Amino acid sequence: MAIPIIAGAVLGGVGASVLGYGAATVAGAAIIGGSMGAQVHAGGMAADAARDQANLQNEYIERQYAYDVDLWNMTKERIIDDRQFALEEIKTKAQNERTLAEYQDATNLANYGYQLQIRNREQESLDNQYLRSSNIYGLQTTINADTARSAREDELRKLQEINTDSAFQLQERRIEQMQAEGTLRSRGVSGRSATKVEQASLADLGRQMAMLNESMESAGRNTKAVLKDIQRDKVSADLTAYANRMLEPGELPETVAPFQTPLAEYLYPRELEDHDFGPMPVRGARTDANAAASRIWASTISGIAGQAGGLGSKLFG
Repeated sequence: MAIPIIAGAVLGGVGASVLGYGAATVAGAAIIGGSMGAQVHAGGMAADAARDQANLQNEYIERQYAYDVDLWNMTKERIIDDRQFALEEIKTKAQNERTLAEYQDATNLANYGYQLQIRNREQESLDNQYLRSSNIYGLQTTINADTARSAREDELRKLQEINTDSAFQLQERRIEQMQAEGTLRSRGVSGRSATKVEQASLADLGRQMAMLNESMESAGRNTKAVLKDIQRDKVSADLTAYANRMLEPGELPETVAPFQTPLAEYLYPRELEDHDFGPMPVRGARTDANAAASRIWASTISGIAGQAGGLGSKLFG
């Protein structure tokens, strides 16, 4: 380390001696040379330190830049992967929703068909019940009419029989009266006795005819009452049959067809742009070691040259 200083002192003394200066001047020149050697030595050490610092700074910048580039690339890949994952996730959700909607539509359609079958069966059953009830009502009213007609015919036949029997009885009474009158005449009964007997016979015949007529009228009135009862019974039986008759069911409401299951709309992420990845890493300002050393050497030499020039002016002024 002392070599530059010694060399500077020697060079300064030799220079002064060569120029023919005195001992004092030679001593001063040696001192100046030693100072310059010291400054040169110090400048060399500073330049080495600056070079090392610049190298370390450049190494740090390069490593930081490499790390930033790797981080930027990985971030870019992650953004792309995240977008792709989001796309796949949305597509999967949309597909799952479509699958669920299709399943729901199929289930609704099957349930609609089942409900439609139930409705049609109920409608068919009600129609058949109404038809059966109408048939029973028709048969019942027919039976009621037949029963009433038979009852009327029976009562009219009974009345006819009563009238026929009464007519026979009346004819028999007349025959008996004529026989009785003939018997009296055959016996030769005449005069007032015959007249009384004849009158008594006619009176008895009239009484019997009156009784027969009354019996026939009574039978007629009774037949009319029975016929009215038969008619009332028929009406009552028809009303009962009508009350038991089922009302017309009409048309059951149609089963509502299922609606198509709505699908949600998904918003897919937009295409990535350059600005989504942020700016590219920028390498930090690099410090050139030689340039740093050059600056240090220049400032040192300049300082030395100034000092040397000042000293020279003092020495050689």
